[in-house]
Amino acid sequence: MVRRSIRSSKINFKNLIYAYVFACIVLIGCVSIFLNVDVINVRWSIIMTFIINGIIIFFELSRSSKLGYSLKDILFLFMFIFMFVSPLVQYFESSFPWWDTHLITEDKILHTNFVIFIFLVVYLFVYQYTFRYEGNNFKNREIINIKLVMNIFFIATVICSIYLIAKTGFSNLFSRSTNKLQIESSSMALIISHTFNSVSVIYVGMNLLFAIKNKYIYNRVHFLIGCILMLLVNFPTSSARYWMASVYIGLFIIIVKRIKNPYVFKILIFIGILVVFPALNTFRNHTFQDVVANGVEIPRPYEAFLEGHFDTYSMLVRSIIYTDYYGLTWGNQLLGNLLFFIPRKIWPAKPIGSGAMIGRTWGWPFTNVSCPYIGEGYINFGLFGVVLFAVILALICKSADTAYQKQVLANNKSVTFIELIYPFSLGFLFFILRGDLLSSFSYYIGFMVPVIILWILHKLKLLKLNV
Repeated sequence: MVRRSIRSSKINFKNLIYAYVFACIVLIGCVSIFLNVDVINVRWSIIMTFIINGIIIFFELSRSSKLGYSLKDILFLFMFIFMFVSPLVQYFESSFPWWDTHLITEDKILHTNFVIFIFLVVYLFVYQYTFRYEGNNFKNREIINIKLVMNIFFIATVICSIYLIAKTGFSNLFSRSTNKLQIESSSMALIISHTFNSVSVIYVGMNLLFAIKNKYIYNRVHFLIGCILMLLVNFPTSSARYWMASVYIGLFIIIVKRIKNPYVFKILIFIGILVVFPALNTFRNHTFQDVVANGVEIPRPYEAFLEGHFDTYSMLVRSIIYTDYYGLTWGNQLLGNLLFFIPRKIWPAKPIGSGAMIGRTWGWPFTNVSCPYIGEGYINFGLFGVVLFAVILALICKSADTAYQKQVLANNKSVTFIELIYPFSLGFLFFILRGDLLSSFSYYIGFMVPVIILWILHKLKLLKLNV
């Protein structure tokens, strides 16, 4: 008993140190914001709304989850960076990304912060007090005949990867500016690239799960070939940042399974957004050879918060302003998001992304902008839409977090669908929260197509063979 108490006290003390370090990083960052601005001419009612939202967000970030990460953690990491820190910097500097910033008045900022507050409160209430998904019977969610499935996915990995390499060109695989499929139809190229790229990722993830659970690698040669092909067609410098994050965070989570320190994952995400993502953005418009020759210039975080990459809050404000001018869409935008797979040739009036719709309406020269998940709710149904979207997200996150945690802690040898889907969903949730929903949701489904096909085959009982 004495030994156990001493051991638990050491663990608690260690976690306390990590919590202190995490709090220091966050507080130093916030203090540095105030030290860089003139706080005399600010409207303190706005500052108070930022502080209230910030306290809620920081309190949730300081809480630990069972595995050291969760979908809920991703949400509050997103809210802290994109709905608290970056907009606070932009407000102090009176500099919001993109155009028509004169429309972003202090009254609209107050309104936006109230909308964020409502979203946070509803999400936390539903997540905390909703039904607890038991998920005790995982047998019908196991991937049956896992070795047969891995063999099929290996063949698919080889075929899809060779096709991508042949169509893109081997020398073009390492930079985002050159890694493009040479196909006439841009929409077809987009669908093929997302689904074909994910096949090798799913294959490697499935093999890692099997190896960790069963203590041996099934067919080492195939696994090695699969890893090489996955790296080639999903090279970090050639992938969009959300894709790179979703793929490699997912593989990292599959390998580590459980992070004892509850703040390591959050610190890694902070570092990724403030350092790694800006560095990778260099490859968006430059070749791999150019970057190697000229080096990578990473903007300081304070300056980076003023760039278009952190336009999420300002686009939320603009979503509210848009509805003031043109009214709510009453689900039309949501319908376009859910039916993204219908071609425009069949549905000419199919809605475009909400961010692009706002930019196009106001005549912007550039419309590849975000529209956050909260903004999507507001554009569709106003404040009711914000509440509705918060409830939906809380129910999905709660059920997924609970089911995945139960499966990981159960520590059985079977590979389940939730273990294959959940790790990659962490990165995609960040992308979906930033928006717009049309592109992020369609890309997520595109990534999951191989798993969806596998699920259908299981439902049809076509894999119940003696192998």
